[in-house]
Amino acid sequence: MKKPQNHAPGGASPPCHRAEMIMRRSPKLTSKTLFIFLALLISCPGMAGPIPTQAVKPLMELSGRPGDPLSMPSDVAVDARNIYVVDGGNHRVVVYDLKGRYRFQIGEQGEAEGQFNSPVGITTSDGRVYVADTGNHRIQVFDQAGSFISSMAVHDGKQAVRPIDVAVTRRGKELYVSGNKNHKIMVFSKKGKLLRAWGGNGSNRGQFRYPASAILLPDDRLAVVDVLNTRVQVFYPEGRLSVVVGDWGVLPGQFFRPKGVAIDSAGRFYVSDSYMNMIQVFSDTGEFLYVLGTAGKPRGFDTPTGIAMDKRDHLYVVEMLKNKVSVFGIQP
Repeated sequence: MKKPQNHAPGGASPPCHRAEMIMRRSPKLTSKTLFIFLALLISCPGMAGPIPTQAVKPLMELSGRPGDPLSMPSDVAVDARNIYVVDGGNHRVVVYDLKGRYRFQIGEQGEAEGQFNSPVGITTSDGRVYVADTGNHRIQVFDQAGSFISSMAVHDGKQAVRPIDVAVTRRGKELYVSGNKNHKIMVFSKKGKLLRAWGGNGSNRGQFRYPASAILLPDDRLAVVDVLNTRVQVFYPEGRLSVVVGDWGVLPGQFFRPKGVAIDSAGRFYVSDSYMNMIQVFSDTGEFLYVLGTAGKPRGFDTPTGIAMDKRDHLYVVEMLKNKVSVFGIQP
């Protein structure tokens, strides 16, 4: 397979170069500049022909229940019993069984224990559910039945930090929390003591510009979506950089707005891109493999954000503006 080439300003074709300039000069795109960008993007030589794709099998969709739909969902997690969807617009977590049947909800809007203010991220570990309660600057912990267990304030040693996501080691010994105010990964003990942190605002390797989704890999490394640096960075537990996946660009293997990351049983990385409306797949060393889709065309998602993979290699994709979670079977 031919590896995609980066289009730097000195070697880019005119449409790709113009698209790149729009992005770099307009970090906050308006609908007009986004339309121009996408028009130029289609004209890029690397996007004109077929790209490597891998088909997926649709299995089910989760969208709330009649009269009580999801509103701006952001993340999803799965354990041996349930599917948990962060329903940020409704300040709650909606819980389904593994067949997609609604079970119950966790929380409502508020500041008390078990309540939420615009939660964003979620993970599960050892029968517990950990929720990044972003607006309340804390991580809340629940059991699989939705009962509140504990709460942990998120801070960087100086001030409260809005947590975006959380990843938890075995037995809940350490919690890795991404913060978009200080652009750091913070590591806490299960009792809430800040143990270490790394990152900071910047574009160098090991730094972040709005870290978001974070997952722990089977070998205990941490994968973090670095949104505005348009990459996924993988770290060893102490914070030493291991692998960088992707960079900014308009070709396969590059990102516009990465948001979610997951890993399958073969060690491949899946990365969602909420502006490009696609999910790309990379090897465990960060090499681009293919895009989810068929016949050389990406499958069109609608603002995919948080994603998760279960032990059966079923991929769960939050499509935020569609207010749903789509579930797919992945080919081994």
